[in-house]
Amino acid sequence: MILSGKGVRGDLRDFWNKRNRSPTIWDRRESMVTVEDAKKVAQHLVKTMDPVCVIVFGSVAKTGKGEDIDLLIVTEDKEKDLKTIDSEVHKLLKPFYGDFAIDPFVVPRLVLRKHFLQGSPFLRLVQREGRCLYMKDSIDQWFRQAREDMAMAECLFNNKYYRGACYHSQQAIEKGMKGVLIKKGWELEKVHSIRLLTSIAQRYGISSVMQEEDMDFIDSIYRGRYPAEEGLLPIGEPTMEDAMRAVKIASDVIRKLL
Repeated sequence: MILSGKGVRGDLRDFWNKRNRSPTIWDRRESMVTVEDAKKVAQHLVKTMDPVCVIVFGSVAKTGKGEDIDLLIVTEDKEKDLKTIDSEVHKLLKPFYGDFAIDPFVVPRLVLRKHFLQGSPFLRLVQREGRCLYMKDSIDQWFRQAREDMAMAECLFNNKYYRGACYHSQQAIEKGMKGVLIKKGWELEKVHSIRLLTSIAQRYGISSVMQEEDMDFIDSIYRGRYPAEEGLLPIGEPTMEDAMRAVKIASDVIRKLL
């Protein structure tokens, strides 16, 4: 999908109509809806249709309120055509239409992947500004990715790719901590600081799994992921000792968390 002068909604309408989808009814209400309303809708969809993922985007995602709820609903790749799935979703959302307007965009997983890889500006926008309300098996995915990053960090270190080893060590810690927090009921936020995640974890009754100086060291890795990053200390490429320290910290954290 390529965005044109019609804007996101116009392009989306053209995009889905090309796939023989019936046009969406662009309903509007004067009352404002909130992210809490969006969560209720997502919970209803989870119970009634078992989606892969539900993402709210638009003003509700950015500011917490808006005129309507824009939802991207990702489904499994079933034999049903998109028009049939879309019709079913509209029926499932019928109980909410009397309270507020909902603009649902339904897409099978493989179709989503195809257009994302083709560089869809709309999907990139959703990725940057959207808010995930539900993801199927999300906790298992966080833990699996944490272990994969840990394995990648060790592999890169053994092959003397020290910057990559540091980066994947940081990612292993971040993803492991987020998985544990989500399991405790935390709502995913765009947080990358290990120190901040540790502070959030303590509010959920989770004891710190890192020393203070180790948090600062790991956070410096994320801040310095690009060349010439301002404020990065220490300056320069990570040494073998830096990478060894990062891998050891991550290994200890993953062992304690998972």
